[in-house]
Amino acid sequence: MKRINKKTIGMTIVAILIVAIGILAYRYDQPMKIEPDPNWESTIASLDVTRERFFIQSGDVKLEAELLIPVGGREKKPAVIFAGGSGQWIYQAYAEDLIEEYVLGVFLPRDMAVLLINKRGLGESEGNWMHNDLQGHADDIYAAVQRLQNHPVIDPAHIGLLGHSQGGWIVMLATAQHDDVAFFISLAGPTTTVLEQIEADAGNNLRCQGYEGDALNNKLKRDLQADRIGATLGKIIPIGEIRFMSGIIDSDPREALLTVNVPGMLVYGGLDPQVPADQNLARFNEIFNGSPPDHLETFVVADAQHVFRAVDSMCTMYEDYLSGPLSTELVDELQNWLTEQGY
Repeated sequence: MKRINKKTIGMTIVAILIVAIGILAYRYDQPMKIEPDPNWESTIASLDVTRERFFIQSGDVKLEAELLIPVGGREKKPAVIFAGGSGQWIYQAYAEDLIEEYVLGVFLPRDMAVLLINKRGLGESEGNWMHNDLQGHADDIYAAVQRLQNHPVIDPAHIGLLGHSQGGWIVMLATAQHDDVAFFISLAGPTTTVLEQIEADAGNNLRCQGYEGDALNNKLKRDLQADRIGATLGKIIPIGEIRFMSGIIDSDPREALLTVNVPGMLVYGGLDPQVPADQNLARFNEIFNGSPPDHLETFVVADAQHVFRAVDSMCTMYEDYLSGPLSTELVDELQNWLTEQGY
């Protein structure tokens, strides 16, 4: 009788552990609920635009989208679609005013419409971004292009893409694969492989913590091994961010950059620890054997970090650089480039 009781107890404990692990795995696999910035609605309300909210069908999911159309001006307007970076960002609370300053503040005054989209599983979008990959995200962005091509006030021949950080990879890929995308702009979008970007980011983070010499190299090696193990594990146990990483870790934008044949602008922050300007410009030149095509341009904002606020050092803490000024230099450069393209 005692043996039966012990067996029953043991099986009960195992069942409880299995259920608990299942619950934890499910929670780990779910996107976070992110609240909009409290100022988002008032910001949009202050603009002289017509605002349209709708869902974009991409495959078997619907993506939350918001189209801002300048009032007056051209009957048929050019448009730009914004693709955000990695992780849990919604466009209503993205990277401390990056959208407000460098997207809305640049394109709307030029009588260009702006389309903002939330990734799968974020905001009101269906699906799960961690079950997607860079190609899938590029497909989602192109679904938005197709939606705008059928909009009565959008010029279907002049729809471009703007991506930030990981979104830079995505807009390069979508533009290279579809001839009807008019242009792309990549803000801090790597030209390196995903693994090279991870290594650069991790290395700079360790240097800012004071690591150097053998201690730096050994710690960086261990961290990168952990990333590779996580990506491998994500293929075996496809949940959460390790699942996402397993699908992107071998990605390389080389072919996209070699294939794209429309105007493109790649901008980097000179003090960006996550996507270092010198490394990415070197890779850009290496891809084109030192002779990049005329339709692709690069620019460095010398004192800017990853979200293009001015800082004194690559090691400026996140809380501190948020108080830094936004970059008027970047605004001017975007304006000049758009003028050169006829927008």
